Amino acid sequence: MKTSPAMRRGIGAHQTRSPEVRAGQSMTDLERFSRYLTILRGVSQKSASIYTKQVEAFLFWMEKDGRTMDPAAMRREDVEDFFEHNFYRHATLKKPMAEGNSNATRNAKQTALGHYFKYLLRERIVAEDVTALIPRPKVDYSAVEKFTHGEVQRFFAAADIAKEKGLRDACVFILAAFGGLRAGEIAGLTLQSLIEESAGSLDIHIVGKFSKHRQIYLWKAPSRLLFLWRSVRISHGARSAHPLFVTYRRGNHHQRNRLTIHDLDKMVKTYARAIGVEKPKISMHMFRATHASDLRHIEGYDTPAIAERLGHRSIATTDRYIPTRGRIHKTYASLAAYWRDVAALPNGGAE
Repeated sequence: MKTSPAMRRGIGAHQTRSPEVRAGQSMTDLERFSRYLTILRGVSQKSASIYTKQVEAFLFWMEKDGRTMDPAAMRREDVEDFFEHNFYRHATLKKPMAEGNSNATRNAKQTALGHYFKYLLRERIVAEDVTALIPRPKVDYSAVEKFTHGEVQRFFAAADIAKEKGLRDACVFILAAFGGLRAGEIAGLTLQSLIEESAGSLDIHIVGKFSKHRQIYLWKAPSRLLFLWRSVRISHGARSAHPLFVTYRRGNHHQRNRLTIHDLDKMVKTYARAIGVEKPKISMHMFRATHASDLRHIEGYDTPAIAERLGHRSIATTDRYIPTRGRIHKTYASLAAYWRDVAALPNGGAE
């Protein structure tokens, strides 16, 4: 296999470990940037890793294009040319305006580079943040797609709780549809994340985005299945710090591997095909959107309260999950009462 000069120097290469970085921008510097994000800015490890990779891509492009690798000499025009390169990079003679980076992707890269130059400014490596005056692209954040109540109930009906794997899947659906957890939060749960409360209910301790901790309450009925699943995991030899959800091989044989976000999305797509749920895009996140919409019917849940339960830092994010039209004609004292009423409706409350 051919190796690049960067790889021969042990630094890495484009689309492998990391691109070549010079002029004081060693891997140690990028690691310091990553620590700055996680420790001082409160960014999650996952987001910090993504930002670092985006900065690496920018630095690699700078070198490949023959531009300065000295941060103090970098200009706003360099960053703007990088964005333009990414916008047109898929263009051909036949399709001169072929789409490259979307506005959302460009916005994410601009955020990463903004963090990077703010870090350099703080360290007095540069005299100014050259990204500060670059206009942000307009991003159309459409409403988040959700499952109907009838579809949610069909997911539950398809999970065979008489089998370990089916019980695991039902518990995943409970946390997504009744708790509004992100896929990554579900994947990150351990046995000790389940906190038993009085009367057989549960509190779920969650470590969400930006390492933000929160607890959500689950009423008695869904808590029973989670208690049962925890007993199954204990029978596997799992301890308190072990993953709550693990993979299974064919034949209902469990493994020790933690379920990943990819596994969870693959699971929900498999169930959707089996029960005939057809939508342009299927993901675990759609349960979260359903839950956010449901909370509008619960007494005491205004938008800030919904944002807190979902772990949103900004109410603007929460607004994408909540329909902007339609009055709430009936409210409920709890989610338990709400879902009892939904289950009693014809077709399971399908909208």
